[in-house]
Amino acid sequence: MRSGTKTLIGLGIAAVIVAAIIGVGMWAFYGESGHAYVRIDNEQVSAIKPHGGMEFEYHLDAVDASGAKSEITFQTERELRDGAYLELETKPLRGVVGWEERTAEELPSAAKTTLGA
Repeated sequence: MRSGTKTLIGLGIAAVIVAAIIGVGMWAFYGESGHAYVRIDNEQVSAIKPHGGMEFEYHLDAVDASGAKSEITFQTERELRDGAYLELETKPLRGVVGWEERTAEELPSAAKTTLGA
C-alpha cells in the first residue's frame, strides 16, 4: 500500500473517532430528557460545600412513569418543602437538570402508587 493511501485511511479513521466522540457528547448534553418522580424527605438531605449556588444534596428513592424504581441524587440551592412531590428532568450522564413541584393528582398513576400519594 502506498503511503498516501495509508494516510487517507488514517485520516478517515480519525474522523470517525472524532465524530463518535462528538455524537456521545451531544447525546449526553442534549439527548432526550427522562423524567423521574420523588417525594421530598428532608431527613435525606445533607449540606454540601457550596458551589455554583448549590448548597444541599438529596438522596431519594425515585420512580418513573411506568413505576420502575431507582435511587437518585440531586443538588439544590435550598432545602425543599418536606413531603412535596417533584418531577425531575434528567439527562444522560448529567443526571438531574431541572425539577418542578407537582401535586399528587398530577403524578402518573404508577408514580402515585409507589410514592404513596
